[in-house]
Amino acid sequence: MGRRAMNMRAGWGVLAVVSLLALTGCGGTAGAVASGKTAWDDQGARILEKKVVFNSIGLKMDIEIVDIKSSLAGNLMRAQAALRSRDSGTLSFQYRFEWYDADGLEINSGAGSWRPLLLNGKEIKTVQGVAPDQRAKEFKLLIRQPD
Repeated sequence: MGRRAMNMRAGWGVLAVVSLLALTGCGGTAGAVASGKTAWDDQGARILEKKVVFNSIGLKMDIEIVDIKSSLAGNLMRAQAALRSRDSGTLSFQYRFEWYDADGLEINSGAGSWRPLLLNGKEIKTVQGVAPDQRAKEFKLLIRQPD
């Protein structure tokens, strides 16, 4: 086997391991991250750029993030997400919000605690959080399965 073929095979092996780690997730880390970032359209109206990433196939099969919204409560950013169980049984999760300023720097790093969330079969529940101060322009909702 030539050197190029061996390098390609080794590259595919590394890719397979990285993909497997990304799909299974790591214990204690978020299995799903839903984020929202404040932006403005051409007319100057406030819009929310949304993104959802699942780092765990198991979590992706159990839960769906139906909707993500954001508004201002006075000068504070408020975030809300609707979560739906894809399972017919009761599922247990934990979630927390993280807040970021306009430069993407985390506000009150590590201050948010994980909160429990139970979803019954096919149930939809809404979770929400309020930014710790008016610098927040972006949020992340982290969801994980309990340890």
